[in-house]
This record gives sequence, structure tokens and C-alpha cells, in this order.
Amino acid sequence: MEAKLCRGAMGCHVKTVSKILFRLGQLILLGGMVCYLVSVATPHWVDRPTVDDAAENINLTLTLVTKNFGIFKACRQTASGRSNKGGDDRNDHDDCGSLWDNINYISPHAARYVQFVMVAAGIMYTLGFLLEIVQVVPMKKFRNFVAKNRMVEMFVSIATVLVLQGMLIFAGEIKNKAQRVSGQEDEQSGWSFVVALIGVLLSVFGLVLVTMFRELPMPSKNEDGGSWLKHSSGNVPQTSLRS
Repeated sequence: MEAKLCRGAMGCHVKTVSKILFRLGQLILLGGMVCYLVSVATPHWVDRPTVDDAAENINLTLTLVTKNFGIFKACRQTASGRSNKGGDDRNDHDDCGSLWDNINYISPHAARYVQFVMVAAGIMYTLGFLLEIVQVVPMKKFRNFVAKNRMVEMFVSIATVLVLQGMLIFAGEIKNKAQRVSGQEDEQSGWSFVVALIGVLLSVFGLVLVTMFRELPMPSKNEDGGSWLKHSSGNVPQTSLRS
């Protein structure tokens, strides 16, 4: 009976490795989703140096000086840059709010499109996450349908492509075309952008593992599903099943 279930010691070992790699892929995908959430919720896709308003002759009350911004939020500088001399570049006195209230865009349509793409990616990630959870419920027919049609992989793949597209448009259109004031020429990509990039890489790697090692259902109830590493029981010679 044990030989029939595991098809020998090697079969048991392969099955265990396949399951471990599949679970690892799921965890990596979850990490990619968390990185996505953190990146879109924080306004540090672009960080700009603090402006010395006295040296640049800028009135911070009348002039909009954006300190850092992301997909949905932006922070404007409201305190004099003279207080940040000596390397103390804190945002203690920055006013953060809506992207449209705290930054001037040369190309607003690109920013709205990136926001739309990121929201769509969030919906795709959510659907993939929910379908992965649903597969643990005791409804084998529905669970097999989700696995057989690669629905989780489909939604997460679409989300990853959308995020990557949004990042490229952000870097090429929004970052370069957002208005600056004198003294902000040395702007840099912020940690939120780096987190988004890490999320894309994790999603791609996790998708590879999940796609390769997910066990797919077989037509017969008496057959075990197979994956890239573990063959299905239907592909095993009958002599090995009798042993």
C-alpha cells in the first residue's frame, strides 16, 4: 500500500521536494503582493533634496515645493531648508496628502493612467490570493477547476505585468515630467520604487515555482495529479503499482 502511494522511496522524496518548492513559491508570491501594497501606499517613489528657500529665494507658502511623491500620495516641503543643514534631512515638517494637491504635472494623463494600472493590478493580485485560499476548502470539483485552468497563475501574471508597466511609465513620464524648483535637480528614486521592483522580481520567481510544482488534477478519481517534477500516477507503469 505504501509503495502504491509513494511509488518507492524515490517517489516519496520527489513528492516531498515538489510540495516544498510549491509552498515556497506560494510564500514568495505572497511576499511580492506585500511589496506591491507597501509600494503603492507610500509616497517615496521619488525623493528630492530639501530646498534652501532663503538661498533660492522661494516662498514656501506661495510656491509648491514637492519633497517626495509616489503613485497616490505626495509630500510638499513646508519648513525652511536651513533647518536641515548638516545632513538632517527629515520629513518632520512636510505636508503629505493627495498627489494632485501636492505636485504639479506636465503630463497629468500619464499619472492617472499609472494609478488606474496599479489599481487594476491590486484587483488581480487580490483575485489570485483569494483563489489560492479557496483551494483549501473541501470542494474538490471547484478546487480542481481552479488548479486545472491555472487561474491563480493567470491573475498574478496579469498583475505583475501591470505593475511593471506602471513602473516603466512612472519612470519615463511622471518622474521626468513632474515640475521641480531650483535646487531639486538631484532627485533620486526612493525606497518605495525599490520595494515595487523587489515585488515584481518576487512575483516572477514565485510564479515560476508555483507553475512548475502545482499538482494538477487527473480525470480519474483514482489517479494522483502530477507536476513538472512529480509525474502523475497515470504515467507510471502498472508493474510499479503492483510492487
